[in-house]
Amino acid sequence: MSARPTLLIVSYHFAPSPLVGAKRFSFLAREFTRLGFDVHIISQDTTESPHGREDSSLPIAATVHRCAASFEVPLKGGGWWRRLANVLLRRTLAPVGLDYFWARAATRKALEVARKLPPGIVIATSPPHAALIAGARIARRLRWPLILDYRDPWSAYDWPQWHRGWLTQWLASHIEARLIRQSAARVLNTPDMRAWFEESFPEAAVGRNFVVPNGFDAVPAGSGPPSHGPMEIVHAGEIYGSRSLVSLLRAIERLSARHPARPIHVTTYGALPAAEWQRIREAGLERFIEDKPRIPFATLFAELQRAHVLLAVVSEHMTYSVPYKIYDYMAAGRPILGLVPSGAALFELLTDSGAGECAEPEDIGAIEQALERSLYGNAPPAQARTDRFRWSNLAQQYRTAIEAVTGAETVGAQTDAPRRLLDL
Repeated sequence: MSARPTLLIVSYHFAPSPLVGAKRFSFLAREFTRLGFDVHIISQDTTESPHGREDSSLPIAATVHRCAASFEVPLKGGGWWRRLANVLLRRTLAPVGLDYFWARAATRKALEVARKLPPGIVIATSPPHAALIAGARIARRLRWPLILDYRDPWSAYDWPQWHRGWLTQWLASHIEARLIRQSAARVLNTPDMRAWFEESFPEAAVGRNFVVPNGFDAVPAGSGPPSHGPMEIVHAGEIYGSRSLVSLLRAIERLSARHPARPIHVTTYGALPAAEWQRIREAGLERFIEDKPRIPFATLFAELQRAHVLLAVVSEHMTYSVPYKIYDYMAAGRPILGLVPSGAALFELLTDSGAGECAEPEDIGAIEQALERSLYGNAPPAQARTDRFRWSNLAQQYRTAIEAVTGAETVGAQTDAPRRLLDL
């Protein structure tokens, strides 16, 4: 590829948003700019977030164009008619998401921006799915190739009925299939996600399905955890839904009894649900855990570097997922313990990278053994093989997908180019 094309990236969340969805392309856009691309971001207007203050650690290296939906859902304010309208809107928009109306504003903004740019490529990242819808509209109008970037799947996953009913799933699948037929390539976040995608959409040329995970920047080594006194396990973020830490705390209770000079304590930076606190108190385990409010990332990262073990929890309906916090954990350089269902994507990643190990969430014995090795074992820690998750390396990998579509004569042109993947 002799010249670097314009990259018009549709990312609903972008720096300095504290939401995890802002991180992927905040870093990739910086790396794309370093590679010589002219990068433009179409993002939502900056608004106050219930998830904390702006994240000043995120880079803003591209030209950012922000826009707001002319019609926002859910409707704000009281009154029975607004409540009724919100119920109806949630049901109607379930296949595409409540952010659907932002797609129109994003399309209008992107077309305005593109008038002043040479031809390029549209990359749209989801969720929310409105970004994919906007990306498809923009690419169709500009006749630029479209890359769909999946941080989470849309309809290509076996969601439980309580999460998404059959009618919503059917409609979402048909809408997504239209966008896929238009796309020139797809980039998925994990090999498991790609496998689900290819099973759900076999008509999409597999040579244009790429895997590029999330990543991290190299950082100076911190002071590390104390070598005496209590052991600290740190979890970044909230514990949602069916996830629970009770089995972990039972394992900690056993280990603390055997190692009274070095008891173990869990700190989670994010509130535990009331139901989880009730389970913990009923088990008499509340002395082993504390939840604290979210803190700025720079402060949190220092806590990660001082922890003895870093904790990640994956629920049974998200086995395709590798939580973004895993890459922050890798950057911190501390051992990782994943509580995940058997067969989850995180098992393979931690095993292959040497960054930690996993145990099933209810297997107290396996959790206890994993913690024993990480906290009290005499063997040297495994040499983590995490350099390939540096953002600079991932941008080079992403360039493979970009280069695969730059020769497409029209949007949606498909060829079975050799599949180049990042082995996890």
